[in-house]
Amino acid sequence: MKITTEDIQVGFHARQILKGISIESKDKELVGIIGPNGSGKSNIGDAVRWVLGEQSSKTLRGAKMEDVIFAGTQTRKPMGFAQVTLEIVNDRGILPIDAEEVAVTRKLFRSGESEYMINGKSCRLKDICELFMDTGMGRDGYSIIGQGRIAEIVSQKSGERRDIFEEAAGISKFRYKKAEAERRLSSAEENLLRLKDIVTALEARVEPLRIQSEKAAKFIDLSEQKKALEITVWVRQLSDLKTVLNELEEKILISTSEYDNTEADIERTEQRMQELTRDMQDSQLKIEELRQKIHSMEQANTALHSEIAVCENEIRHCEENIAEYDRRREDAKSSDAETAAEIEEKLSLIRKAEDDIKSARLSCDETEKELSQLLTEQESADKQAEKESAELNALYITRSKYTAAIESSKNGRGDMERQLELAENQSAALTESLTALENEKKEVESGNSLLDEKKVEQENRLAGLERLYKNKAEKFSDSEKRLNETNLRIREIEQKLNFLTGLENSMEGFNNAVRQVLRASQQKRLRGIFGSVAQLITVENRYSTAIETALGAALQNIVVENEEAAKRCIAFLKETRAGRATFLPLTSVRGNRLSERLEGNDGFVALAADLVRFEPQFTGIVNSLLGRIAIAEDIDSATVIAKRFGYKFRIVTLDGQVINAGGSFTGGSTVKSAGVLTRKTEIDELSSQKDDLADAAAQLKSDRDRLKAEADKYKFDIEDARDKLRNISSDRIRFESEIKRIDSVYGQTLNQIKSAEEQTEIIRNRLEKTDSDAAEAEKRLGSINEQIEAKESSAGISSEKKNEIHSRRNELSEKISALKIRETELIKDKENLSEAVKRIEEQRRALGDDSAKLVIMTEEQNRIIEEKRRQIEEANKKLSGADEEIKKINAGISDTRSESREKEAETTQLRRKSRELSDSKEKFAAEKTRLEERRANVQNSCDDILRSMEEQYELYLSEAEKMAKPVEDLNKVQRELNDIKQKIRSLGNVNVAAIEEYKEVSEQYEFMSGQLNDVEDSKKKLENIISELTETMKKQFAENFALINENFKSIFTELFGGGKAELVLTDPEDVLESGIEINVAPPGKVIKSLSLLSGGEQAFVAIALYFAILKIKPAPFCILDEIEAALDDVNVTRYAKYLRHFTDTTQFITVTHRRGTMEEADVMYGVTMQQKGVSKLLKMDQKNLPDENAE
Repeated sequence: MKITTEDIQVGFHARQILKGISIESKDKELVGIIGPNGSGKSNIGDAVRWVLGEQSSKTLRGAKMEDVIFAGTQTRKPMGFAQVTLEIVNDRGILPIDAEEVAVTRKLFRSGESEYMINGKSCRLKDICELFMDTGMGRDGYSIIGQGRIAEIVSQKSGERRDIFEEAAGISKFRYKKAEAERRLSSAEENLLRLKDIVTALEARVEPLRIQSEKAAKFIDLSEQKKALEITVWVRQLSDLKTVLNELEEKILISTSEYDNTEADIERTEQRMQELTRDMQDSQLKIEELRQKIHSMEQANTALHSEIAVCENEIRHCEENIAEYDRRREDAKSSDAETAAEIEEKLSLIRKAEDDIKSARLSCDETEKELSQLLTEQESADKQAEKESAELNALYITRSKYTAAIESSKNGRGDMERQLELAENQSAALTESLTALENEKKEVESGNSLLDEKKVEQENRLAGLERLYKNKAEKFSDSEKRLNETNLRIREIEQKLNFLTGLENSMEGFNNAVRQVLRASQQKRLRGIFGSVAQLITVENRYSTAIETALGAALQNIVVENEEAAKRCIAFLKETRAGRATFLPLTSVRGNRLSERLEGNDGFVALAADLVRFEPQFTGIVNSLLGRIAIAEDIDSATVIAKRFGYKFRIVTLDGQVINAGGSFTGGSTVKSAGVLTRKTEIDELSSQKDDLADAAAQLKSDRDRLKAEADKYKFDIEDARDKLRNISSDRIRFESEIKRIDSVYGQTLNQIKSAEEQTEIIRNRLEKTDSDAAEAEKRLGSINEQIEAKESSAGISSEKKNEIHSRRNELSEKISALKIRETELIKDKENLSEAVKRIEEQRRALGDDSAKLVIMTEEQNRIIEEKRRQIEEANKKLSGADEEIKKINAGISDTRSESREKEAETTQLRRKSRELSDSKEKFAAEKTRLEERRANVQNSCDDILRSMEEQYELYLSEAEKMAKPVEDLNKVQRELNDIKQKIRSLGNVNVAAIEEYKEVSEQYEFMSGQLNDVEDSKKKLENIISELTETMKKQFAENFALINENFKSIFTELFGGGKAELVLTDPEDVLESGIEINVAPPGKVIKSLSLLSGGEQAFVAIALYFAILKIKPAPFCILDEIEAALDDVNVTRYAKYLRHFTDTTQFITVTHRRGTMEEADVMYGVTMQQKGVSKLLKMDQKNLPDENAE
């Protein structure tokens, strides 16, 4: 077996990469893999598990599958993919593939795409899983036992242990096939149900469709006959109608030219009026835009004032900071002067100490000379004792030195103890100061953090306020715009209303006779006149066309009180020769309403009399004019109603088409009777719209004022929030400056503490050395005293002389000792003074550094002040320019208003001219309307015929003329056509599509019946396959389970050195679903539960079971990751040696830390990590190593 990897990371926490690693093992070789923790040993087993199809990232110790790709280290870039290749020798044909070597490769890209290959050919993950199924090497097999997983075999529940036993029994592939067959069976059953439903539905449709198909064929034959006759009749009718149309066209042409000339003049006048109206509207819009521009500029000015206030506030804060920096520099200068004076004082003391040292050395030299002279005198007294005296003299001098050294040590120790106490006190004080600085810094940082929180809070508040302000400003702008649009609409309506009211007051559209009578009534010259019909009734706009068409010229009829009033009006017209008019006396006109009930008919709207509003006294008049006229939705509905009631009454459609009593039709384009009724209705509607718009404008104005107030409040709150933010920024600058100062003092204090600690250590070392030197001097002084006594006792000097010399020697010796001590004290004082000067100079340099920093910070604050002053100057310039611009805009508004007033005067003149032209237009309208109505009726008849041809038969006239037959008797052809139509009606409802549908349904029924039989056969075959697979699995599992049980018993006894063990099925009747219990009893123990075993015993039981499985179904290779970790040394050796039982059939790769396993291995691979994140293998063949136990 050979394993190769290409950039796969499976040691997730260590970010390891196995790059180009290759592990080879030969037959009967036991391979060991060793290495320190975290070097990547377990990654090898994970890599093999991954290439064999493992899909659980958790099993591979990752959060997601992408984690197997190398994520990079500090020195190596991340990789874009991970790849592992596993090469297996297939010479024994374990794998069902015709090849001696099988190479399986898996590659995963960071995008999530995967590639799988077997011997270099692309395949599916499913192919790899099926290839290794029942070989023990699959992803659910037992060829790879991960770290800590061996004990799971024992700790699992009885039902969870089946996977490894099924893999060993070789039934995994059968279970997979059975599951696939069951899935297909379930799908077949679902298909069978669907097919049965479809076939049942088709059976119910076939017979009805056959009957409908036969009926449709008969209908098609009759329709063809009907088509031929209808086309012949239509072509003949069109020929007659074209002759009538030609005659009408000539008459209309003459009337139209006169009408068009007058209409052109009116259009030019109205066009000019519209242009003036648009110009006035544009002027108003321009004024509004200019006002909006002034408003925007005022807002910009407010923003500039706010910006100036912000800059002035920041300048004030910068000046405060500069004053603080100047104060701190002055303090530093004062401290520097004091430090210089202190240094000078210490230097003077050092000079004095040097003078005292020189004086002490001179006195010591003189005393040593006197002692030397005394010794010379002694030499002349006794030559025999010359040698002893010289030695004695040397001993006295030596004793004086040691005595001086001891005294100096004592005195120096006191000084050094005081210095040590002083240094320790200073260090403690500095430490307390450092603690105080830390607390102060925490307080300042806490304050700064609080400021940050307040800043975030204010920024969020400011952002929210700005959003609210923007929202309110947009709503205010929208409300302002809608208010302007509403006011503009009101002005438009007022203009139109004034125009229509003027026409109404001047009675435009009425003939001259009606106008003269109505004016006379208004002037009180005629009595008993109520007004024209058009003036006395109102109607909804959607019914106005129908009512105007129904009334026609009757709209201008004049309603009077009685017959006498009618006579007076007629006499007035005759007298003034104003023309003729029709009068409707209330006393004589009594109208009747239709007695027929029309409410249930489709398309019926109402009687015309019910659609108008009027005063009750005019009921008879309205019933007379409209009581016997019905209103229908359209011409088709009207035709049906007219036929049903035998054309007894007049029917008018909503679009103005008419079916007259007796059956004649009138229609075409809508022609209004001078628009008098529509105009009155329009005036009412416009008045209502004006009132509604006025209410809406008042509401919009209220909303606008409210939104403006809310927007102003948000604007004030925004300014307040910005002020708070500026204050917070100033406080933060102050806090940051304080933090910098504390950090500076903190650093100086740390340096002082370090210096004090170093001084303390030096003093302690010197104190220890002084104590050591004093002890050594005392020891040697005792020895010297003993020597002096011995020498003095043996000397030949007289007792008196000896005492005298001895006394003098002691005096001189003590004097020399005192002088030496004094000299030592002075030297130490000098050293202490020098160190003090050094510390003071260091403090002085630190103060100089702080002063330099303060100068830089002052310069930065001055630069900010200059920048803010420049911004203030620019803002003032912008404010000055904005004021001039506002003045210019106000002047433009005044000019625009003047132009608008001039155009309004011109509009009034044009309106007067338009009314005059309308009078002329009416003279030509009546004749033209009459002719056009006749032409429209004829043309509508032609169009109806042509439309019927196109809609029913998709034929044009040229095609119809070719199909038409010569007609001698048109009535005879019409009778034949009616007979055929009657036959078609007798057929009832006909489904023409039934012919084709019957054919399709019949074919579909036959096809689905065949499919149903095929699915039923497939279901039976699948049930047989499932049954056979189940029996095979039961038999094979039972046989192999018995063999595994026997192997487990024997191997357990061999490994444990006795005891009992067995495997038991929890449900022997259902071997495919039964759980598996493990019963063991190590030698000398009675175990009721596996949990009572120790960790090592549980692991050894699991290993025994694992060996029992390998014995019955050996895997080609096994990777064992520290499965013996819980065993003691003796059992590790048993485990390692027992592996040799399987090396003939299985190649083992063991990851281990145990010596017993290493010793048994034939080849060792060491895993190292020479580069961070990259594992490397080192191979060692143990077969070629010398045996340590060999002699």
